[in-house]
Order: sequence, then C-alpha cells, then structure tokens
Amino acid sequence: MDDLKNILKDNLEFYLQREKEIVSILTSLPKGRIRGKRINRDQYYSLQYRKEGRVVDDYIGKSVSEELLKSLQKRKNLESELKKIRESIITLKGQRNFIYEFIEPVRKIFYSFTKEKLWDEEIEIIGSWCYILYQKYLTLKKYPLRTEDLDILIPLPYKGKEFDISKFLKELGFSINFYDDGSLFFTGFGMKIEFLSPERGKQKEKPVFVERLKITPQMLRYLDILLKESMVISIERGVKVKVPAPAAFFLHKLLVSQKRREKGKREKDLKQAIYVGEYVVRNKNEIEKLSRLLLQISDSWKRRIAQSLEESIKILPEEDSLIEKLLALVTF
Repeated sequence: MDDLKNILKDNLEFYLQREKEIVSILTSLPKGRIRGKRINRDQYYSLQYRKEGRVVDDYIGKSVSEELLKSLQKRKNLESELKKIRESIITLKGQRNFIYEFIEPVRKIFYSFTKEKLWDEEIEIIGSWCYILYQKYLTLKKYPLRTEDLDILIPLPYKGKEFDISKFLKELGFSINFYDDGSLFFTGFGMKIEFLSPERGKQKEKPVFVERLKITPQMLRYLDILLKESMVISIERGVKVKVPAPAAFFLHKLLVSQKRREKGKREKDLKQAIYVGEYVVRNKNEIEKLSRLLLQISDSWKRRIAQSLEESIKILPEEDSLIEKLLALVTF
C-alpha cells in the first residue's frame, strides 16, 4: 500500500514546488487589462492595472503586440493554475492526517477487482483517478486534481464474471445513493464512487441494471472510445488497475469538452487532454493506438476533436507547438 499512499504525498510535494515556480514566473509577467480608447478616427490602447491601491494606465500605442497579448494570457492561465494548486494543497494537507482511511478503501477496491479478475472483463478506472495514476506511473505533466471521486467504467452489455459490487462496497463501509434516473453511486471515507457505461444512439438511454454486478451505472456519451484501447498498471504486488490507454483518454477529453457548459470544467478537460497528448506524441505505441482509434470514429467526432484542439491554443498558448503536432496527428 505504500506506493499507493505515495500518490497523494507526491502530488502534495509537486504542488508545493509548482506554487513557488508560478509565483516566481508571475513577477516577470505584465499584469492588467488592455483598454482601448477612440480619439477622432484613431484607436489608442493602454495597459490598465492596480498599483499600491491606485489604478495605473500605461500607454501602449495604436496597436497591441502579439507578444504582450501572449504574456497577458500566460499570466491569466498561471493565475488560474495557481488558484487550483492552492486549493489542492489545502485538500491534500487535510488528507495527510487521514491518508490511511482515504487510501485503504481504494486499495481494497483495486485489490478485490484484481483478485476477482474484473479487469479482464473490460472494467476500467477512468476520470480523475485515471489521470492521477498516469501522473504517478507515466512521465506525464502534473495537474492539480481533487481525489474525492472514483469513476468506474462498466461495458454494456456486461457478460463477464459475477461479482456483487453493491454488497462488497457496503461491507467496506460505503453508503448507497441514487440519482433521479435510478443510477446509483456510493459515498464514504470522504469520497464518492460512480459507475458509468457508454450511451449509444441519438436518444437518451435509461440506466440499465447490471444483474451480474448488482449495480445500475449512469449512461454517458463518448465512453465507448475508452474501452477500445486500454492498459494495465501494476500498483503494488498483487494489485493492478486497468485504465484507458492515454491515446483513448486524450480523444475522450477532447470530445467531452465540447459538451461542457461550465467554462472551468471545459478548460480542465482541454488541459488534461493536452498534457496526456504530450505523452502520446512521444510514444510510438500510443501514436499507433491513436491511429487505430481515429479509423473507428465518425467524421463528426473528428471535427469536434479538431475544434477542441484549436480552442485549447487559446487556453494554453505556451503549448502551441505541441498542439499543432497533435492537430497534425488527428487530421491526417
């Protein structure tokens, strides 16, 4: 369990170091907002910001340089990242006091799923815990994440081994809860466990009770792609976890970002996609998986993926060269 516990410890150490780095970078970047003012027929611009309690306007001229715009966008992105990092530091410091209580149920779930060979039945860990495992076991850029939710992907129709997941989780000490549509989730130990399955077709599907697992997962779009390419990560002796291959995770995040209404969640999806995409472009096996996945999806999905990548340039302008490489891979 030590390796699993170190996931949170490593994240805390990284975020503390990243906090220092961002604060240092921010001191060298311009701050404020571009303001325009029309005088006669000419437009003039200035950089407006606060200094020692007063508003300052620094005159720029009749045009604004691309370099200044990029620097201001970089500052905005870093300030947003800094806010998330500080929230995560507070969360992780609190979790450090009950790290055993938090991690032990997760370890027991992973261990039991390994013992019962449920990973062989295409069941996968997705969402935030998937990205956390990537950060721990792959050479992936760190990104501040909360760890309260454990999302488990269930293929449908499920014809695999029987295992009463509801009974197992209740015996661990989790409480069962239901959404309005009848799908269920579990809470306990400061975390939430959700079960998800792919929704297919144009019409909204009703949740299906999976008799062999005794659960009713939520039905969501685009999850099919996560089942097409996967990988198994060895956590510790006798404990493994099945997760989507990074190439599948990358495409899925780009697709779901198009459905997000909240700007914060949309940006989170795009950032995770780009950071995972960085791993994909330097890994030959993942590039091959990406090519296979792209051959299996519709042209409309491909257009949405390209649109998301183009949008991500605005969110991560400093990663523009990487994003251009990713665009080339998905639009061949």
